[in-house]
Amino acid sequence: MTYDRLMMEYPHIKIIEKVLPKGLPGLYYDNVIEIDIFKNKYEKHCILAEELGHYETTYGDITDLYDLRSIKLEQIARRWGYEKIVSLDQLIDCYVMGQTTLEEMCTNLEITPEYLKNVIDYYIEKYGLFKLHKEYKITFDPLDIKKLNRNL
Repeated sequence: MTYDRLMMEYPHIKIIEKVLPKGLPGLYYDNVIEIDIFKNKYEKHCILAEELGHYETTYGDITDLYDLRSIKLEQIARRWGYEKIVSLDQLIDCYVMGQTTLEEMCTNLEITPEYLKNVIDYYIEKYGLFKLHKEYKITFDPLDIKKLNRNL
């Protein structure tokens, strides 16, 4: 999933790249997403995924980041973004295309290495050290994907 493709999936959301206050990479409100214009394309892709996560999962005002409810909703949106642009299927697709290093995967998925690390940490939290998915075993630490031999 690329940045451009992700934007095309949400034609009803107005996505604006503009100068944002320091420390605010993105913002969602009323079917509008603002993304810091000074971020690179991979960073914008990661930010867009999280902001779309707010569109898909969040309700009400969550601007108070010291409020437990706001913190939980922020985390839900972030995790939604992880699964949207770095799904298990997309990790397998990278493997099938011969992209086995983290750098190659980041380039293919148009994400930052830090974002991929966060996704992997999330998947470890969700599934444990590995996950059997379709005909593959995905080991998260270290990241490794192997096709299972079902003929044994």
